[in-house]
Amino acid sequence: MTPPNTSLPPLFRSLGRVFWTCVKYGVSGLCLIYAFRGVSLADLAAALGRYPIPPMFGVLTVTIAAYVAMGVRLSYMADPPLSFRSTFSAALVGLAVNNVLPAKAGEVAKAVWIGRSNGVPSQKTLGIVFMERFFDVNVLAFLSFWFLWNMGQHLSASFFAICLIFGWCILFFFRLRPLWAERFTRLFGPFVSLSRFVSLALSGVLENMSPRRLAWLSVSSLVVWCFFALEMAFCLNGVAGLGLSWDTVLFVFAVSGLGMLLPSSPGAVGVYEAVMAAALERCGIAPDEALAIALFSHMLQFLPVTLAGGVIFFQGAGTLKPERWHDVD
Repeated sequence: MTPPNTSLPPLFRSLGRVFWTCVKYGVSGLCLIYAFRGVSLADLAAALGRYPIPPMFGVLTVTIAAYVAMGVRLSYMADPPLSFRSTFSAALVGLAVNNVLPAKAGEVAKAVWIGRSNGVPSQKTLGIVFMERFFDVNVLAFLSFWFLWNMGQHLSASFFAICLIFGWCILFFFRLRPLWAERFTRLFGPFVSLSRFVSLALSGVLENMSPRRLAWLSVSSLVVWCFFALEMAFCLNGVAGLGLSWDTVLFVFAVSGLGMLLPSSPGAVGVYEAVMAAALERCGIAPDEALAIALFSHMLQFLPVTLAGGVIFFQGAGTLKPERWHDVD
């Protein structure tokens, strides 16, 4: 599917980028202000200082297991399977790049890394990465449904479920009628970058909608997100010792995951802290304790993977030389 060769004036594109950048960093700034409201640094430091060190290694172990599961998921999304070493490294590199660069550049880096490591065209690996991210969005959509239903918003949850089922029906229709998928991408014609992104993403999703691939993604994505939920449980009950029930842990996990969908700076700095702290406060946790565990949880997700992915990236930076990106275009 090739988008039409139309474009907005350069001034409009520049203003759009500036506006969107201001929105994202503005959201992060406001969230930081909200998260730290009424919390003294002394109380925050005292709360963090009470956390025992041994359980932190348990959280880190579960986090690494989640990244391994992400590598395995990517590895078996091609036939023959891709090298696990390459997909595991690509998962770490992608997360690290997303933590420091805007516009989800880590997804492109992940696709190029996998393609170069396995001798596969980057156009194909982009499709694999788009499909992987699409299933992660579906998990977040399921969390949204669960969240709304348990909040007593049954009508809203039912409407949400209908919209999700309708979306899948549209995708299966596009799969059977590729011409209609191409017509759909033309609706974004005046916005070349957006049209190209929609075309690539839709192509990647549709090409990977075989029964075998869908079954594998369903099972493997469930495993990945179960590890992330377990990580949250270890943080809240193992490190912070809050003694929350599983329903409450899943509630905090769901709200935190959905909060990551908000536009924000790379790494969701501020947004994650504000959303998770707000969820914990709703569960009766004191503001200083809520912010402390939110900061700890975010830093444990942010620092190790950024450092590990950064080391891997710079060790193999030759695979991502700009002149080799021509097969992504």
